[in-house]
Amino acid sequence: MYKQPAIWLLLGAIHLFFAALPAHADIKQLVMPGAVIQAHAGFEQECKRCHQPFKKGAQGQLCVKCHQSLATDLEQKKGFHGRSSAVAGAECKHCHTEHKGRSADIVLLDRETFNHQVTDFKLTGGHRRLACEACHIPKKRQKVQANKDFIAALGFFSQAPETCYPCHRKQEPHRKKLGKNCQDCHQATSWNKISYRHDKTDFRLNAMHKTVSCTLCHPNQRWKKIASDCYSCHQLNDSHAGRYGKKCQDCHSDKGPPVDPKNPKSAWKRVRFDHQKTRFSLKGKHRKLACSLCHPRQLYGQKLKTDCFSCHQQDDRHKGFYGPKCGQCHQPKGWKISAFDHQKTRFPLVAKHQQVACTNCHTRPVSGEKLGNRCINCHQLKNVHRDKKFKRCERCHTPAGWREKVQFDHDLSRFPLIGLHAVGPCESCHQNAEFRQVQIDCNGCHRQDDKHKQRLGRQCENCHTPNGWALWQFDHNGRKNFKLEGAHRDLECLACHKKPVKKKLHLARDCASCHRNQDIHQGAFGRNCERCHLSESFRKLRSSR
Repeated sequence: MYKQPAIWLLLGAIHLFFAALPAHADIKQLVMPGAVIQAHAGFEQECKRCHQPFKKGAQGQLCVKCHQSLATDLEQKKGFHGRSSAVAGAECKHCHTEHKGRSADIVLLDRETFNHQVTDFKLTGGHRRLACEACHIPKKRQKVQANKDFIAALGFFSQAPETCYPCHRKQEPHRKKLGKNCQDCHQATSWNKISYRHDKTDFRLNAMHKTVSCTLCHPNQRWKKIASDCYSCHQLNDSHAGRYGKKCQDCHSDKGPPVDPKNPKSAWKRVRFDHQKTRFSLKGKHRKLACSLCHPRQLYGQKLKTDCFSCHQQDDRHKGFYGPKCGQCHQPKGWKISAFDHQKTRFPLVAKHQQVACTNCHTRPVSGEKLGNRCINCHQLKNVHRDKKFKRCERCHTPAGWREKVQFDHDLSRFPLIGLHAVGPCESCHQNAEFRQVQIDCNGCHRQDDKHKQRLGRQCENCHTPNGWALWQFDHNGRKNFKLEGAHRDLECLACHKKPVKKKLHLARDCASCHRNQDIHQGAFGRNCERCHLSESFRKLRSSR
């Protein structure tokens, strides 16, 4: 019974409470746990903007509906709320609890432990050492307290620029001429470390160009319409004084280290021009020559001749005698190294001819000179035989020397050597060098040895043989019309041949020609003594018939 009055008292108190509220007050405000933060104070009377009756899970959807930037981050997985695995799938109120008063901190941001790597801007290099305010700068240049203004706090942290230029535009020295993509050239570790990929441009940096300062090619912050040819930059360094034109890349290369490590400019000395692909490939000593020796004037527009004589005319010791075709004899290895093979000509060089200087035979320009290949063509003045008709020196002599291995087949001549002639020295018949002037008849050589004093004529060979003077024979009965009979048989030759014979031997065959002085008949019986007398003796007469 005593409980019934208590109930009535409670109901009465409730009735008095609601009677004391303003007429516009909602019953939801009666159950609100506390005041919202200052940022949400304008929506405190509109509970439905953040809450749906009896649907706790729908509160997060209403949050992102109001905060569209967070909805975009969650959908695209960007920003802290879209990238952090701890935030994804969690309710907003799990971190951002409301109704704790106007000055309550519902952001719960710990700057010391905040992981910036899960944001859209990962801290690298020098950014790691910066204070938050260095990048998160309030618009009004006033420090915003996150626990006083939640909306301002969201803009303060989430809306910081993600590119270099908004933060570093005051430090940018290029005067906006290179655009706003600072990261194309610079690194986060330091401004001085440049990582610009010049390969994306029309001018790729190789070798020495990689170490060159940007300002050397881009003076006065000029970045556009920069010439990419070598000559535009290196004209002052052109040691050729413009003789070889402006196509430096035809000979030089920016690839490879300098020839002299202590001198970076020596990279110019590394020449890449391949002369072997031209009309004149470099061989021998030509490989070591300086370009200016052959190209003393303008390179382009000048047609250089490729023959030796055009360059080495002043060096020609032959004074043009051997013509302009130097390559027929000389090699690029050196003038003294001869490449001419005389063995392939009509006159191969053998023996002493190999030691003879070229000028001994080639006394006039070779181009119009036609030398014979016979000995007499060169040795006419040395022809000791003094016979213009005798021109075949090779019949006796050899290239080993005029006096070396002299051989002559006398059997092929008009006077074959037989008997004692074969063993006699040449000088015994050839008293001088005029070999052809020697007579071939016996009397020509043996006149002084003729005991007959030419009374038997000059045809010694009729009686004698080359085997010796003492070995002689003559058939008077067979070869002549006067047979030696009777007393004639024992007579000496000179008994009848008493006078020297200049030409042909001819004696009368009648008796009176020899026995006129012995004719006792005083010629009364005529000249035919043989009609009465016999050849055995004048005293023997022929018997009468």
